[in-house]
Amino acid sequence: MADWEQIYSEKSVADATPAEVLKDNMHLLPVSGVALDYACGLAGNAQLLARQGLTVTAWDKSGVAVEKINQFAATQALKLDAEIKDLEQDYQGLSGQYDVICVSYFLHRPSMTKLYDLLAPGGLLFYQTFSGSQRNSVGPSREAFRLHRGELLQTFSDMELLFYREDPQVVEPRNAYSDQVLFVAKK
Repeated sequence: MADWEQIYSEKSVADATPAEVLKDNMHLLPVSGVALDYACGLAGNAQLLARQGLTVTAWDKSGVAVEKINQFAATQALKLDAEIKDLEQDYQGLSGQYDVICVSYFLHRPSMTKLYDLLAPGGLLFYQTFSGSQRNSVGPSREAFRLHRGELLQTFSDMELLFYREDPQVVEPRNAYSDQVLFVAKK
């Protein structure tokens, strides 16, 4: 199991990058609103969302990451507030809070359906993570941390699909996302 406190202590928030699903579909973002970077890591998604004019909350279990994000956001004058959250718990009272939720490279199936409840009507869900079996030592090796093919389509079948891409193992072209799924849907 990864020691995320140690990993984040050695990295810079300034070097964090947003998920491809978010970068490639920025045209779908609202001009204002409230966003959530769920399992934010060092907040690459949150930074992009805040720079697009959204007010952003970033959740992660790592206290090191949260502290670094909040310090960085203050120096950059970003509307970004990071909070320590155990993402495997229930979030009572937060229903319909977010216009945008972004999840990248995180999977906890029991809480996945709660994302729908956190979205406001018309809210957008951007999701990117690994799917299928691990190949070439990329992504998690445990199948519990990888989506099954088509799983997001089934889990969020009540949502309006705006973008979907699921690449099986590929070597070329370079713009392929080997064994990953990229998903955008509207509540």
